[in-house]
Amino acid sequence: MSDSLTPERHHPPKTLRWHHGFVLALPIVSGLFISMGYTVGAIGAWPAIAIGAGLAIVALLQNHLFAEMAGMFPEKSGGVPLYATEAWKRYFAPIGPLATYGYWCGWALVLSLVGLTVGALVQAQWFPEATWVLFSTGWVDIGLPHLIAAVTVVACTVINVLGINIAVRFNQVIGAVYVVVLALLAIGPFLTGGWDVGQLSSRLDGWQSAMVWLFVSAWAIYGTELCASFAPEYRDTVGDTSKALRSVALFMVFAYGLVPLATTGQLGEVTVTENPITYGVVSVQEMLGGASGLVTAVLCGALFLSMISSSADAGRALYGIAEEDMTIKQFGRLNERGMPGVALWVTMAVNLLILVFVGNPVAILIASNIGYILAITLAVIGFLLLRRDRPQWPRPIKLGPAWTGIAVVIAVFNGAILVIGATNPGLSYAGGFTEVLIGLVLLLSGVLLFVYRRVVQDRGPLKLREETPAMPTTQSETSRV
Repeated sequence: MSDSLTPERHHPPKTLRWHHGFVLALPIVSGLFISMGYTVGAIGAWPAIAIGAGLAIVALLQNHLFAEMAGMFPEKSGGVPLYATEAWKRYFAPIGPLATYGYWCGWALVLSLVGLTVGALVQAQWFPEATWVLFSTGWVDIGLPHLIAAVTVVACTVINVLGINIAVRFNQVIGAVYVVVLALLAIGPFLTGGWDVGQLSSRLDGWQSAMVWLFVSAWAIYGTELCASFAPEYRDTVGDTSKALRSVALFMVFAYGLVPLATTGQLGEVTVTENPITYGVVSVQEMLGGASGLVTAVLCGALFLSMISSSADAGRALYGIAEEDMTIKQFGRLNERGMPGVALWVTMAVNLLILVFVGNPVAILIASNIGYILAITLAVIGFLLLRRDRPQWPRPIKLGPAWTGIAVVIAVFNGAILVIGATNPGLSYAGGFTEVLIGLVLLLSGVLLFVYRRVVQDRGPLKLREETPAMPTTQSETSRV
């Protein structure tokens, strides 16, 4: 399959509607079965629920900011980090690739993280005796969950290389069943009479511990912003992007507010702690007296869908920054189906390495979240910079003056959980400074590739600040809406 760039494929095709974006982002709620169980086990149900619901509300507010920015730049593929690039390049251009590679870390490393979760679910449900170790790398003992994770990483990449419409079809079929399972988990325990508020407690050990778990949990809840990455591919760029961002963020508020409250009150914190990934399956078993295999299959399917969406988002982030001439040209190539093939294959390769050298779900979250929260924070500050520097720029979606203050509060909040989370990884009980170092190295690679693009590939001077127009300079910048 050729990855050559052709003029008629300079942009991915505009084939999506807002509900496609919702479906692509829906599997992000599977974070309930990646980090929430560990959070309940570490600090108790009440703080875990407060963290989940609070982050979901912040995500909803953030998505409003990103919707305005998406309307300003309807041709920008790659979403949030590309808006940060536009806002910051007049001050310090390397912030663009820093934000993009940070964002890419958040989405790219999720493939190995979620793949391991799928592997653990499959092993627990169908192969509980398969505890063998194929080989050890010195860092990770490679067993059945790692092999399953590797297969899913390759599979989701192949699906994305074949085209976004194929990915959407996968998500629509499994996503509908997943919504039914989530509704059962959110409402069923209250109706069956097994829910007891006495099963919920708090074991929070200080405010720093809360900040670390906010940091660990943020990606799984903030991730609905990926709808913005497909902005140029929506038929109605402005309307569809806005509807997708807001609808899926509202759904996350519902899911993170009710599912952990219902299931922990039904099962008790001890059971959730002992089954941090499979507690949803245990909950359904108690309510229905069986069906664990079916529920496990649905959860695995939903997790695989989140991998498809994450791979698509990560690939578009690299493609978008290459289009801005801020990373190597190879990432800007589209294949004959209009997909960023090179970026997708590179993302796959990095994840296979992460499986071999990290291999712990929460540790991978720590490594990926450093860059991701940094990118989100830079984008939120970018909203403020664009308001100040480009007041006359067309804004098809224009938020009121109060949103400036909201953006300031969100930026401070995100900056605080980033600094405290990255400097206290041990409070998560599963990560350390090795994972922080991995995240920093991946961030640094983005800056080095920026320098390589400008100095070696473009054979030009390395400009640390770039001029930005006060208004769109070409008709194409406002026509694809």
